[in-house]
Amino acid sequence: MRWYSASPFLASAVVAHLNWQVLHPELAARQIHQGIEYVSAGEKLAERQTQQPQFLSASTQKFAINGSGIPEVDFDVGESYAGLLPISGNDTSNQLYYWFFPSTNPVASANKEILIWLTGGPGCSSVGELLQENGPFLWQPGVFKPFANKWSWHHLTNVVWVDQPIGSGFSQGTVTAKDEQDVARQFLGFWKNFVDTFALQGYKVYVTGSSYSGMYTPYISSAMLDANDTTYYNLTGMMIFDGLYSKEPLMTDIPVAAFVDQWKDVFAFNDTFTQNITSAADKCGYTDYLKKYLVFPPVGVQPAELPGQVPGQDGTYMDGCSSFIDVYLAAQEINPCFSPYEIPKRCPIAFDPLGFAEGTMYSPAGSGPVYFDRADVKAAINAPVNTTWQFCATNPVFVNGTDNSVLEGPGSQPVIPHVIDKTQNVIIGHGSQDFVLIADGTLLTIQNMTWGGKMGFQERPTAPLYIPYHANDDPTTFIGAGVIGTSHSERGLTYVGVAPAGHFLTMDQPAVAFRGLEILLGRVDSFQSTAPFTTDTNKTVQPNVAMGNGTVFEGFVDTSVTTAMDGLNSNGTAQAVTSTVATAGTSSIAAYGGSALIAVGSAVLMAML
Repeated sequence: MRWYSASPFLASAVVAHLNWQVLHPELAARQIHQGIEYVSAGEKLAERQTQQPQFLSASTQKFAINGSGIPEVDFDVGESYAGLLPISGNDTSNQLYYWFFPSTNPVASANKEILIWLTGGPGCSSVGELLQENGPFLWQPGVFKPFANKWSWHHLTNVVWVDQPIGSGFSQGTVTAKDEQDVARQFLGFWKNFVDTFALQGYKVYVTGSSYSGMYTPYISSAMLDANDTTYYNLTGMMIFDGLYSKEPLMTDIPVAAFVDQWKDVFAFNDTFTQNITSAADKCGYTDYLKKYLVFPPVGVQPAELPGQVPGQDGTYMDGCSSFIDVYLAAQEINPCFSPYEIPKRCPIAFDPLGFAEGTMYSPAGSGPVYFDRADVKAAINAPVNTTWQFCATNPVFVNGTDNSVLEGPGSQPVIPHVIDKTQNVIIGHGSQDFVLIADGTLLTIQNMTWGGKMGFQERPTAPLYIPYHANDDPTTFIGAGVIGTSHSERGLTYVGVAPAGHFLTMDQPAVAFRGLEILLGRVDSFQSTAPFTTDTNKTVQPNVAMGNGTVFEGFVDTSVTTAMDGLNSNGTAQAVTSTVATAGTSSIAAYGGSALIAVGSAVLMAML
């Protein structure tokens, strides 16, 4: 009886909350109205296409793309070039595929600079991320059609997306790479051909990427420096988002219990399972490892043999220590559409024109081939017509499926310091909602490296990550502003933790990635700068208020001891939590990428991208 008498009031409340404009008429102007044709990035981009081509020549003519002839794209994407180039001289048996977009920004031409974007995997396609993360036009999951990208990186500098190593995307040839040194040698051969083709001799080179590019990018950057040839390899900076830098357990099993505790409202595990994960972390040595090594400044070199592993058998877990896999499977029971790339996501899985679909590779019946595997698309972008394009390759891109640079040791830790010391211009960033690899592992990596004469960060990251306020009337490229994360810089290395982002940081928070690129290129001083975006023709005035600390807490939190300090709630914003000392706290940052392929029996997670 009480239910029926209360129900009319309940219905009224629901109606009031659903009818947002009635409930809050003062906010009605902020609604997105159906049917309005927003005159923004697409038409503004078309206006710019009247300028003369910057890189059209006898040697580049065969690679030129008709910017008005790309299937499903109803605007001119501008000048671009795509095709295959050999990794060694004129030998066409092994070639990498690229898509090059000259910049719309005159500063890029004046500065003579070019940026390389490399997707991870291993074996995933950089062209795929051009279309869904930082390219001139985007077609993202759940979006009706392609749209012009206000945050495209080519609005700042010349950008080339490269499918590499051999076996990735549209690249052609026989897989011969055994380690990252092989990958770097092959890429430098391709790059020399690219520079000669487009007359880029002496240009400043910036190498960037995401996920498994935490391996590719540092090794390629280091090899460019070692070549001592600024005509072809004038490396000037490096930026990596959500990267893999070391052995997987450091990035997954060791920090997973702390990650679950931080995001307990999202995971929503019952008390019994939560206690089991906490107990496993204690038993397997994960908790002690974090307590000891995730501190600022670091206490010393971390052991080569990680806890939870059978001694002498990397990749083989002790009983009860495959915690990361246990959490993943439990999360999927509660939420069948659980995405390790952005943990708050729920069902249904959005339609993905590239067929990646949060790593499930799901395409609905009748949807046809994925976009880049369409014959008309391949023809339009000079791609090899007989290649079956996949976002992430199902065949290995390393001999025997093993990257020896990860298998035999500390991943890219030996070469990252070299790049920092030589360039004084390295940025590493992560989205806080990324589970694929957890950023406490990335912070452990940083605290185990020596550069600039010191080991690790001497201070815990606490500074705000500020994104300028800006005008934007196009709902396809809306993005937030203000303090949305934490940043920290020491001795040429900048680290950023982004609160409202998952693994695909440039997709989830494109303005953060765009700001990072402005900093990498030397156009803006830091993530604390309140200068408007350099592309903001309105020169939007920024608020003149104190920012406070960043909103992503970095470090390890021991919740068994109660000392109030700033940390994170499950939404990635600042709140009071309990911890041990000021050098401890949980980071919600994570790293790695692509399609999670899980072999439960051997407790191996192979993450792609």
